[in-house]
Amino acid sequence: MNLRPRFILLILALFAITAPLTWLAGRSVAEGIVEQWAVRYAEKQLQYDRARMQPVFHEITLSRQLAETPVIRQWAERPNDPEITRHALAEMENYRHFFTGHNYFVALRKNLSYYYNDAENKYAGKQFRYRLNPGAKKDAWFFDLIRQDKRITHININPDPALGVTKLWIDVLIRSHGKVLGITGTGLDLTPFIKHSVANATPGISTLFADYQGSIQLYRDPNLIDYASITKHDGEHKTIDLLLQSPANRAAVHAAMTQARTDHSKITTTFINLHDRRYLVSAAYLPELGWYEINLLNLSVILPYTRFIDIAVVFLGALLAALALFYIALGRWVISPLQSLERTIASVEAGLQPSAPCAGAGEIGRLSRHFGRMTQALLDANKGLEAKVAERTQALERLSMIDPLTEMLNRRGMTERIEAELERCHRMDKQLALLWIDVDHFKSVNDRHGHVAGDQALKLVASLIGETLRPDDVAARWGGDEFLVMLEHTGPETMSRIGIRLHDRVATGTAEFSLHGERIPLSVSIGGCLAHPGESLEDLLAKADQALYTAKENGRNRYHPFEENPQTPDTP
Repeated sequence: MNLRPRFILLILALFAITAPLTWLAGRSVAEGIVEQWAVRYAEKQLQYDRARMQPVFHEITLSRQLAETPVIRQWAERPNDPEITRHALAEMENYRHFFTGHNYFVALRKNLSYYYNDAENKYAGKQFRYRLNPGAKKDAWFFDLIRQDKRITHININPDPALGVTKLWIDVLIRSHGKVLGITGTGLDLTPFIKHSVANATPGISTLFADYQGSIQLYRDPNLIDYASITKHDGEHKTIDLLLQSPANRAAVHAAMTQARTDHSKITTTFINLHDRRYLVSAAYLPELGWYEINLLNLSVILPYTRFIDIAVVFLGALLAALALFYIALGRWVISPLQSLERTIASVEAGLQPSAPCAGAGEIGRLSRHFGRMTQALLDANKGLEAKVAERTQALERLSMIDPLTEMLNRRGMTERIEAELERCHRMDKQLALLWIDVDHFKSVNDRHGHVAGDQALKLVASLIGETLRPDDVAARWGGDEFLVMLEHTGPETMSRIGIRLHDRVATGTAEFSLHGERIPLSVSIGGCLAHPGESLEDLLAKADQALYTAKENGRNRYHPFEENPQTPDTP
């Protein structure tokens, strides 16, 4: 056999060996990159949705507080007492203004009375709506929850066809002395959340929420949502198993859900094969709702592997054409382009930026350009995922730095600001001062008037502080009823002047503070201190705390600066 047929057989043999290996290596590298970023994207998406669910968590907290209110418990025990009923209705109306949906309901066990009022205050003066009927299907939810007697907050999803919205109902049991006396809660319109977080999903990504039994609560397909889950029996629920084809898929997803529920802070992931496609499934447990958030990422949509098949076909055709022209331009049209293509593949496998499309003409040249476009599309997809991860991280970082009640910086945010400013002041030899503010007798406000009044008082004080400070000053809610103010470029006289001005502004601004016609006296104690070169944040906070302590010891409701060398009276 002469040299030419030998070259042909050699090339064919090499092609038969290397082509599958090249295909597998390229697919493995691409799939590994996509899986790595898909996991990170799922984690950030779950954390971002958890932050978006904060209004629901707020409604649950308010519903629990309403159920534990003494007047509501007393009313549930004596529902036919007119005076108690009047006070209970007033308390419910007060809570209605703080619920996001501005509505509430109360169902009492002893006399089966159902009370309700909505955002339009349509039922003012006639909140009693009807008597619950044990035989009526529409009232089955009440009797089922009473019978189950579970110590969890029940979440129920129901559509409102008349309004074209999906409502989330929060059901909290009213208990007293270990007995269930009724149910209270509120309804929240979830349509905006479904539109932005569930229905408007990224191509290739499906998001759903399921309860602890796996029943689907929120999903882009309304026909698969298990509405009114609490009134259904075993076997009637629409669970996540409807989306999973095989027992192996169901076992893998349920195992991920169980692991997520065991560790609330962890997001678990697993891979399944669904409809002949590979999916990455992520699961996180939301203990406030008793729900799971589950994302299904279609890896074939994020990076369609069919592109590799097209490239393989083009590669084979180009190689056959090159063999036909082997006698004429073996070195120029075959060997050189293949070597260049090999270098490009090696760059992609090594995670490096690929070089420009390989030189060459004919099928090999087209193959090189196809491969260059494919690798560039892969890199662009990775950059897009990185940008989304960075965006979600930035949003979560901001949420972690802001106090939700006063919209001031929280302790973490203020700590970072002070540490950065201390370093700058020490470097530039500038002065910095801290004012530590404490609301006097705040616990008595909560104990006597309730946490709603306490929250209003804190928001009022925060507003007065903000409007009193200079543009460069920074204020934060340090914790509980305490605030911290950082004064830049400030000497002792300016610090005392601002401290006294803050004290006087809070005194005048809260003079008329009242709730339900009852005036609630408020005052603050303020301690101030200056930072000296080389002082740490801990030293500065200790001085401010000492000054605040002195202000309290001297009778509260005053400003007091830190005394570097306090004078003690002579001992007789």
